[in-house]
Amino acid sequence: MLCRARLALLAAALLALGVPRGGGGARLLEWYTAWVSTAYTEPLSNRTVRGSAESGRYGDSSPKESAQGLVGIPRGASARHMEGCAADTDYDVPLPPGSRGPPSGGEPPPPPWIALVARGGCTFKDKVTNAARKRAVAVVIYNEPRFGNATVSMSHLGTGNTVVIMVGYPKGIEILEPVRRGIPVKMTIGVGTRHVQEYISGQSVVFVAIAFITMMIISLAWLIFYYIQRFLYTGSQFGSQGHRKETKKVINELQLHTVKHGDKGLDVDAENCAVCIENYKPKDIVRILPCKHIFHRTCIDPWLLDHRTCPMCKLDVIKALGYWGDPEDALEVAIPESISGSVSVGSLSIALQEDDRNEVSDLSASSTNESVLQCNSLKEDAGETTALLDMDGSDSRHGEHLSNGNSH
Repeated sequence: MLCRARLALLAAALLALGVPRGGGGARLLEWYTAWVSTAYTEPLSNRTVRGSAESGRYGDSSPKESAQGLVGIPRGASARHMEGCAADTDYDVPLPPGSRGPPSGGEPPPPPWIALVARGGCTFKDKVTNAARKRAVAVVIYNEPRFGNATVSMSHLGTGNTVVIMVGYPKGIEILEPVRRGIPVKMTIGVGTRHVQEYISGQSVVFVAIAFITMMIISLAWLIFYYIQRFLYTGSQFGSQGHRKETKKVINELQLHTVKHGDKGLDVDAENCAVCIENYKPKDIVRILPCKHIFHRTCIDPWLLDHRTCPMCKLDVIKALGYWGDPEDALEVAIPESISGSVSVGSLSIALQEDDRNEVSDLSASSTNESVLQCNSLKEDAGETTALLDMDGSDSRHGEHLSNGNSH
């Protein structure tokens, strides 16, 4: 669910960035560069100086068309006359020597000319309108250092078909310098490269910011939840490992016995382990629980390590031995005294201790420790069973003695 939510927020953010909308949505800005070519002849050296570069930028409302003509500049002596902001601004357009007047003495038609003005002082629309009133075919606005030397987007709605471009300050000064000296400069403006730039409105920026912050909060909450869960899991693992170690130690104190033919109370051919459902065989090592049920050691030890209870009667073996509980709780645990097929098994757990002491000497230590750790009720039961076994043994020896006397 978290991954789906994060993907949905990311998709919404990308949608806000990439889909154009009306009004406050994202919009695409298209603009064109302009080729600016100039040519003039130096009077002293009679050398033609040419220059061409894609250094201009068309205005937003300008027709993307070519234009050419002689360069003219605003006439005036004030410090800001080059801005061309006055409605009655006149322009000086240096003409080539051969075009100053016709032989008949009539008024020549004005040649096409391009106004060169500086940025600042008024709006772009005012500059273009004043130059167009004087029949300029195009207006070139050069930037000022106080505004920066780069070309920028210009808004000049209502200027008609007048071609308008902007050039940087160095390019503007390069064109202005020979015109001030009265040298005619021919300029050609051509359409350059088309550019598409995507702008994002304020509403889209706010939406993307909110989506990004929401994603960060969700990710942070998920990380906190993940590390808390990991910390709890690690703590429980350490706790369970220590608990299993103690449980294993207690299980090792339960009595072990090696099965033999002729064990009293245990029919090797008929009885089986309740865990693996296999019959007991001679030399099998079995574990005797406090409830007097017998199982293979390899079967019952893993079970007790995970469940702590007898698989048959559900006795809590750990509590029955007096561990991890109050002494009163250990005494209250009910231990069945007789279950079908297991009455004589309790006697077996005591009688076989003496018969197999030499045979399983390596296991006797754990049996002795078990007898010490068993609760009082188990000790009393074991004492009664031992007394019964002693009586049975004395009767059998008395019978053998009588039979031997009769034989003599």
